[in-house]
Amino acid sequence: MPMKRALVLITCLMALCLAVQAQANPSFEGTVFVGDSIMQQIGRYRLEQAERGSPVLAGARFLTISSYSLYQGSRVTPVKHKPAPRLRGERVSLPDALHIMEAQRAFILLGMNDEAGSKLDTHMLLYTRLIERTLKRNPGLRLIALSVTPITKGAQTQKLNQQNFNAFNTRLEALCGELGVGYLDVATPLMDEEGFLRPDFSSDNRVHLSKAGMQVFVKTIEAFALGQAAP
Repeated sequence: MPMKRALVLITCLMALCLAVQAQANPSFEGTVFVGDSIMQQIGRYRLEQAERGSPVLAGARFLTISSYSLYQGSRVTPVKHKPAPRLRGERVSLPDALHIMEAQRAFILLGMNDEAGSKLDTHMLLYTRLIERTLKRNPGLRLIALSVTPITKGAQTQKLNQQNFNAFNTRLEALCGELGVGYLDVATPLMDEEGFLRPDFSSDNRVHLSKAGMQVFVKTIEAFALGQAAP
Protein backbone atom coordinates (compact mmCIF):
# COMPACT_ATOMS: atom_id res chain seq x y z
CA MET A 1 0.00 0.00 0.00
CA PRO A 2 1.47 3.42 -0.96
CA MET A 3 2.60 5.47 2.05
CA LYS A 4 0.24 8.37 1.29
CA ARG A 5 -2.79 6.08 1.10
CA ALA A 6 -1.79 4.35 4.34
CA LEU A 7 -1.54 7.68 6.13
CA VAL A 8 -5.00 8.70 4.91
CA LEU A 9 -6.42 5.38 6.12
CA ILE A 10 -4.79 5.74 9.54
CA THR A 11 -6.11 9.30 9.86
CA CYS A 12 -9.63 8.15 9.00
CA LEU A 13 -9.47 5.32 11.53
CA MET A 14 -8.26 7.69 14.24
CA ALA A 15 -11.10 10.11 13.48
CA LEU A 16 -13.59 7.25 13.64
CA CYS A 17 -12.23 6.10 17.00
CA LEU A 18 -12.46 9.63 18.39
CA ALA A 19 -16.04 9.94 17.15
CA VAL A 20 -17.02 6.65 18.78
CA GLN A 21 -15.32 7.70 22.01
CA ALA A 22 -17.16 11.04 21.98
CA GLN A 23 -20.48 9.25 21.58
CA ALA A 24 -19.67 6.89 24.44
CA ASN A 25 -18.47 9.76 26.67
CA PRO A 26 -20.73 12.79 26.17
CA SER A 27 -19.38 16.20 27.10
CA PHE A 28 -20.55 17.81 30.33
CA GLU A 29 -18.89 21.16 29.73
CA GLY A 30 -21.05 23.87 31.27
CA THR A 31 -22.85 21.32 33.45
CA VAL A 32 -23.07 21.58 37.24
CA PHE A 33 -24.17 18.71 39.47
CA VAL A 34 -25.94 19.92 42.60
CA GLY A 35 -26.66 17.84 45.68
CA ASP A 36 -25.86 16.48 49.10
CA SER A 37 -23.50 13.73 50.28
CA ILE A 38 -24.77 11.27 47.68
CA MET A 39 -23.85 13.66 44.89
CA GLN A 40 -20.56 14.29 46.68
CA GLN A 41 -19.85 10.59 46.22
CA ILE A 42 -20.38 10.97 42.48
CA GLY A 43 -17.93 13.87 42.40
CA ARG A 44 -15.28 11.80 44.15
CA TYR A 45 -15.96 8.86 41.84
CA ARG A 46 -15.44 11.14 38.83
CA LEU A 47 -12.05 12.25 40.16
CA GLU A 48 -10.99 8.67 40.89
CA GLN A 49 -11.93 7.54 37.40
CA ALA A 50 -10.06 10.45 35.83
CA GLU A 51 -6.93 9.53 37.80
CA ARG A 52 -7.23 5.96 36.50
CA GLY A 53 -7.50 7.14 32.90
CA SER A 54 -11.20 6.24 32.56
CA PRO A 55 -12.90 9.65 32.60
CA VAL A 56 -16.63 9.99 33.22
CA LEU A 57 -18.87 13.07 33.19
CA ALA A 58 -16.13 14.86 31.25
CA GLY A 59 -16.04 18.59 31.92
CA ALA A 60 -18.62 18.57 34.72
CA ARG A 61 -18.37 20.64 37.88
CA PHE A 62 -19.91 19.84 41.24
CA LEU A 63 -21.75 22.02 43.74
CA THR A 64 -22.26 19.63 46.63
CA ILE A 65 -22.64 20.13 50.36
CA SER A 66 -23.03 17.40 52.95
CA SER A 67 -26.54 17.48 54.51
CA TYR A 68 -27.71 20.07 51.93
CA SER A 69 -31.49 20.13 51.87
CA LEU A 70 -34.26 20.94 49.45
CA TYR A 71 -35.44 23.52 51.97
CA GLN A 72 -32.10 25.30 51.92
CA GLY A 73 -31.82 25.05 48.13
CA SER A 74 -35.23 26.68 47.69
CA ARG A 75 -34.38 29.81 49.66
CA VAL A 76 -33.45 33.23 48.32
CA THR A 77 -30.93 33.61 51.13
CA PRO A 78 -29.37 30.63 52.96
CA VAL A 79 -30.45 29.99 56.53
CA LYS A 80 -27.65 30.84 58.94
CA HIS A 81 -25.79 27.89 60.49
CA LYS A 82 -27.19 25.44 57.91
CA PRO A 83 -25.25 23.93 54.97
CA ALA A 84 -25.09 26.21 51.93
CA PRO A 85 -22.88 26.79 48.88
CA ARG A 86 -19.85 28.97 49.51
CA LEU A 87 -18.33 30.81 46.56
CA ARG A 88 -15.89 33.70 46.53
CA GLY A 89 -15.72 33.44 50.31
CA GLU A 90 -19.45 33.98 50.87
CA ARG A 91 -22.46 31.77 51.54
CA VAL A 92 -24.83 32.07 48.59
CA SER A 93 -28.18 30.75 47.44
CA LEU A 94 -28.40 27.96 44.89
CA PRO A 95 -29.66 30.31 42.11
CA ASP A 96 -26.80 32.72 42.79
CA ALA A 97 -24.24 29.90 42.91
CA LEU A 98 -25.27 28.60 39.50
CA HIS A 99 -25.21 32.17 38.14
CA ILE A 100 -21.68 32.73 39.45
CA MET A 101 -20.58 29.41 37.96
CA GLU A 102 -22.16 30.39 34.63
CA ALA A 103 -23.93 27.04 34.48
CA GLN A 104 -25.60 26.10 31.22
CA ARG A 105 -27.12 22.88 32.54
CA ALA A 106 -27.75 21.64 36.07
CA PHE A 107 -28.61 18.20 37.44
CA ILE A 108 -30.15 18.54 40.91
CA LEU A 109 -30.39 15.76 43.49
CA LEU A 110 -32.08 17.00 46.67
CA GLY A 111 -34.72 15.79 49.10
CA MET A 112 -33.08 13.01 51.06
CA ASN A 113 -32.16 15.35 53.93
CA ASP A 114 -35.76 16.58 54.04
CA GLU A 115 -37.00 12.98 54.55
CA ALA A 116 -38.36 12.98 51.01
CA GLY A 117 -42.08 12.30 50.78
CA SER A 118 -42.81 12.52 54.49
CA LYS A 119 -44.38 15.95 53.92
CA LEU A 120 -45.15 15.62 50.26
CA ASP A 121 -47.12 18.81 49.60
CA THR A 122 -44.53 20.90 51.43
CA HIS A 123 -41.70 19.26 49.52
CA MET A 124 -43.33 19.95 46.16
CA LEU A 125 -43.85 23.58 47.15
CA LEU A 126 -40.16 23.83 48.02
CA TYR A 127 -39.13 22.22 44.74
CA THR A 128 -41.42 24.60 42.83
CA ARG A 129 -39.72 27.55 44.51
CA LEU A 130 -36.29 26.09 43.80
CA ILE A 131 -37.03 25.63 40.10
CA GLU A 132 -38.74 28.97 39.58
CA ARG A 133 -36.12 30.99 41.49
CA THR A 134 -33.24 29.18 39.82
CA LEU A 135 -34.60 29.74 36.32
CA LYS A 136 -35.45 33.37 37.03
CA ARG A 137 -31.85 34.00 38.11
CA ASN A 138 -30.44 31.85 35.29
CA PRO A 139 -32.45 32.38 32.07
CA GLY A 140 -31.71 29.68 29.52
CA LEU A 141 -30.44 27.18 32.10
CA ARG A 142 -31.36 23.57 31.30
CA LEU A 143 -32.45 22.17 34.64
CA ILE A 144 -32.90 18.44 35.24
CA ALA A 145 -34.30 17.26 38.56
CA LEU A 146 -33.15 13.80 39.62
CA SER A 147 -35.30 11.35 41.55
CA VAL A 148 -34.11 10.66 45.07
CA THR A 149 -32.15 7.43 45.14
CA PRO A 150 -33.54 4.39 46.99
CA ILE A 151 -32.93 3.06 50.49
CA THR A 152 -32.09 -0.51 51.51
CA LYS A 153 -35.02 -2.48 52.85
CA GLY A 154 -33.66 -2.97 56.36
CA ALA A 155 -32.67 0.68 56.88
CA GLN A 156 -36.15 2.16 56.56
CA THR A 157 -37.64 4.32 59.31
CA GLN A 158 -41.07 5.80 59.88
CA LYS A 159 -40.24 8.85 57.75
CA LEU A 160 -37.25 7.71 55.72
CA ASN A 161 -38.67 4.85 53.67
CA GLN A 162 -39.07 3.69 50.10
CA GLN A 163 -42.82 4.25 49.99
CA ASN A 164 -42.29 7.94 50.77
CA PHE A 165 -39.44 8.13 48.27
CA ASN A 166 -41.60 6.64 45.53
CA ALA A 167 -44.40 9.13 46.25
CA PHE A 168 -41.88 11.99 46.18
CA ASN A 169 -40.45 10.87 42.83
CA THR A 170 -43.88 10.41 41.25
CA ARG A 171 -44.95 13.91 42.26
CA LEU A 172 -41.59 15.39 41.26
CA GLU A 173 -41.86 13.94 37.76
CA ALA A 174 -45.34 15.41 37.39
CA LEU A 175 -44.15 18.79 38.71
CA CYS A 176 -41.27 18.88 36.25
CA GLY A 177 -43.73 18.23 33.43
CA GLU A 178 -45.92 21.11 34.61
CA LEU A 179 -42.99 23.52 34.89
CA GLY A 180 -41.33 22.43 31.66
CA VAL A 181 -38.05 21.20 33.08
CA GLY A 182 -36.29 17.86 32.78
CA TYR A 183 -36.71 14.89 35.09
CA LEU A 184 -34.50 11.81 35.26
CA ASP A 185 -35.23 8.61 37.15
CA VAL A 186 -31.92 7.51 38.63
CA ALA A 187 -33.63 5.39 41.29
CA THR A 188 -35.04 2.48 39.28
CA PRO A 189 -31.67 1.29 37.88
CA LEU A 190 -30.39 1.04 41.48
CA MET A 191 -33.30 -1.05 42.77
CA ASP A 192 -33.56 -4.76 43.51
CA GLU A 193 -36.57 -6.90 42.56
CA GLU A 194 -38.49 -5.60 45.58
CA GLY A 195 -37.91 -1.94 44.73
CA PHE A 196 -35.26 -1.14 47.35
CA LEU A 197 -31.61 -0.14 46.98
CA ARG A 198 -29.69 -3.24 45.96
CA PRO A 199 -27.41 -4.33 48.83
CA ASP A 200 -24.38 -4.50 46.53
CA PHE A 201 -25.10 -0.94 45.37
CA SER A 202 -24.92 0.40 48.95
CA SER A 203 -21.75 1.33 50.84
CA ASP A 204 -23.42 1.77 54.25
CA ASN A 205 -26.41 -0.60 54.06
CA ARG A 206 -28.60 2.49 54.01
CA VAL A 207 -28.66 5.13 51.26
CA HIS A 208 -25.08 5.86 50.21
CA LEU A 209 -23.74 4.19 47.09
CA SER A 210 -20.98 1.67 46.58
CA LYS A 211 -18.65 1.97 43.59
CA ALA A 212 -20.91 -0.41 41.68
CA GLY A 213 -23.89 1.78 42.53
CA MET A 214 -22.06 4.94 41.50
CA GLN A 215 -21.14 3.34 38.21
CA VAL A 216 -24.81 2.61 37.48
CA PHE A 217 -25.76 6.16 38.52
CA VAL A 218 -23.18 7.69 36.17
CA LYS A 219 -24.18 5.44 33.27
CA THR A 220 -27.79 6.54 33.72
CA ILE A 221 -26.74 10.20 33.57
CA GLU A 222 -24.53 9.67 30.52
CA ALA A 223 -27.25 7.74 28.66
CA PHE A 224 -29.65 10.60 29.34
CA ALA A 225 -27.12 13.16 28.08
CA LEU A 226 -26.54 11.14 24.90
CA GLY A 227 -30.29 11.07 24.33
CA GLN A 228 -30.48 14.85 24.72
CA ALA A 229 -27.62 15.33 22.26
CA ALA A 230 -29.16 13.01 19.65
CA PRO A 231 -30.50 14.77 16.54
